[in-house]
This record gives sequence, C-alpha cells and structure tokens, in this order.
Amino acid sequence: MAFQLSRLSIVLALLLLAAPLSASRPNFVFILADDLGYGDLGIYGHRSIRTPNIDRMAAEGVRLTEFYAAAPTCTPSRAAFLTGRYPKRSGMVRVIVPKEKWSMPASEITLAEALKDAGYTTGMIGKWHLGGRKPYRPQKQGFDSFLGVLYSNDMTLVPLLRWPRFELLRGNKPVESPAKVKNLTRHYTDDAVRFIEQNKERPFFLFLSHTMPHVPVRPSDEFKGRSAFGRYGDVVEEIDESTGEVLRALKDNGIDENTMVVFTSDNGPYLGGVVREKSEKPDKRGQARGSTGGLRGG
Repeated sequence: MAFQLSRLSIVLALLLLAAPLSASRPNFVFILADDLGYGDLGIYGHRSIRTPNIDRMAAEGVRLTEFYAAAPTCTPSRAAFLTGRYPKRSGMVRVIVPKEKWSMPASEITLAEALKDAGYTTGMIGKWHLGGRKPYRPQKQGFDSFLGVLYSNDMTLVPLLRWPRFELLRGNKPVESPAKVKNLTRHYTDDAVRFIEQNKERPFFLFLSHTMPHVPVRPSDEFKGRSAFGRYGDVVEEIDESTGEVLRALKDNGIDENTMVVFTSDNGPYLGGVVREKSEKPDKRGQARGSTGGLRGG
C-alpha cells in the first residue's frame, strides 16, 4: 500500500511512454487517503475495520510494501507524488495554511500536466492542499476539472487568523459553504463515478484525494456506527466502500482491464491517537486511533 510517491510518478510515466498513441492507452486512477495508518486495513492485519474492496485490490493486484511516502505531512507528500521530485526540490517542505501567498511553484511539471500534453483528460477530486489562492489551484497545475477542498478539514474558519470558510468547490465556485465534512466522501465518490462515465471513451487520469481519516473524523449518516472500531473505523470503511464503487464503475463501463488503479496513504496515522497493538481498541469517544501496523512513527 505504501508507495514512494515520487517513484510512482516515474512508473506511470514509463507506462505512458511504452503505450502507443491510440485509444488503448491506459487510464490511471490514483486514490490517496489522508493519514491512513499502514495497519488500518484488513489486508495488513486490522481485526475490527472491514475493508473488503481494498483487500481484494491487494489480493488480486500488487502490494508494494517497501516504498514510503516522501514526507510525513500533507503538502510535501502530495507535491512529491504530482512532480516525481523530493519535496525540498520544489520548496514544499511544510503544510500550507489558508490565505498564504505560497504554493507549489508554477514551474513544476505535474503528472497531470505531462499526461494532459499526451492527450489525457485529467480530473482532480478531493483535497488539494498545494495552494489555496486562485493562481495556485488544480486548474493551474494541469487538471481539466476540480471538485474538492483546498485544505485539511481541521483548517476551518478561524476569525482571529482571518482564515476563509472551509468550502467544497467546483472549479473556483463554492457548491457548499461551509462544507459538511461528513458528506465529503460521498461527494467525492459520486463525482469520481461521474468522471469515469463521462470519459470512458478517452484516456484519463483521475486523482481522487480523500479528506479522511484526517482529524476530525466525521462519518456520514449512512456509515455512522457501522464499524466496531468507532468513528475512525466508520470513515475508513466508508473510504473502502468508495473504492469499491470506483472499481465497479470501471468494470461497468468496460475499461477496468485498461486502467491502473493505485491506493495508498499520504503518510502514517495521526500521532495524537495511534494504535500500536492489534489488541487495542478505540476510546469511548471514538477518537482517531490509526494503526501503524507495527511500524514506528506516524
């Protein structure tokens, strides 16, 4: 599950170069969870959180267990995946906060830009976190379309810091302000399925970047109370169901055999509530307690 993001970009580039310039070029779907622990999935030993769709991906596909995210925080990790470069080379060495006049440099060539130049349709759904001002958003970094949020779900309105509302945007226009965090996974999933249906006749790159299980965890009404592992388990199981819907959409549209799907996390679990042993259970308040799967750190 834990790709080294910069190397993944290189893998995709090699696959593209090897493919003929025709309709048979492979599609790419990259699904990125936020702060998901290595041990939070059934395939990696979690006893309480059910993740049958992701587990099936691992069983039928390839597991890369000796690759690591390029950074332990959101912004640098995403920059590494999209550029194929270590974060320090692009200057992305810390998390961006709202209203900053700072972003991933426009001079960086993203995977979306490279694929777009090769004739791909590119879509970004979910959490961006590489620059919030209009000149720094996904549409300026190679993506044809964008539905999502610009920051983490803990960066909500802070009057003293004059932070803007946490909004769900389509392009640059708010569609939900403030965004209801509990509904974000549903919004992302529906839009991902729609993107696949609309682009099934042409090669595409879809970057599906989930907001959760970054804290505060907020399961939807449909998944609230489903997991034996509290709210944290609820949101992970909802991401698993989302992944299953994406895989079904690819199959229903007849393009599953020509699509490379990758699932990974941007870094390890939130250090404020890490479960280090399989026998541990979430506290009564259902706080975030991601599992490292026996690995150090978070």
